[in-house]
Amino acid sequence: MTLLHEQYESDGSPVLFRCRECGFTSLSLGTLHAHCESHRGYTRFNIQLPLTSTAIANVDALLEMTEILRVEKSREIGLEELDGL
Repeated sequence: MTLLHEQYESDGSPVLFRCRECGFTSLSLGTLHAHCESHRGYTRFNIQLPLTSTAIANVDALLEMTEILRVEKSREIGLEELDGL
């Protein structure tokens, strides 16, 4: 199964979304907000309990945790320059 995430542009340039808490970056706003959920009110056992004040996603709070960056410059790199490969 493939999950599709909408990616955005600004004046023809790609947009990146970055977490203000830790710097995690994604092309997908949905992926970033899923990541940001890990920074919100979990219990001491690291589980999210239903029907608590943090159980339902708060879009405004997630957007406050989001920086939006437009990519204005790019350069081609080789596979050997990628981290994690």
